[in-house]
Amino acid sequence: MTESGQQQQQLSPDQRLARALTGIRQVQNMLELHFPQQGNAIQMLREAGDLVWGEIQRMQQQQGSQGS
Repeated sequence: MTESGQQQQQLSPDQRLARALTGIRQVQNMLELHFPQQGNAIQMLREAGDLVWGEIQRMQQQQGSQGS
């Protein structure tokens, strides 16, 4: 198994989603800066990032309600 694969196993699901969100936002920012004419791709990345962010928040709320 690769080092990144081992590292992925040690991360919680919300940490893996946060890592994915970081990548999505980086690509979105790159497109906005260098290829602003790619409006459809930027919009799809924005929507994907928003979905991942919503899932992270939902998971954190579930963990919070389970802990109380």
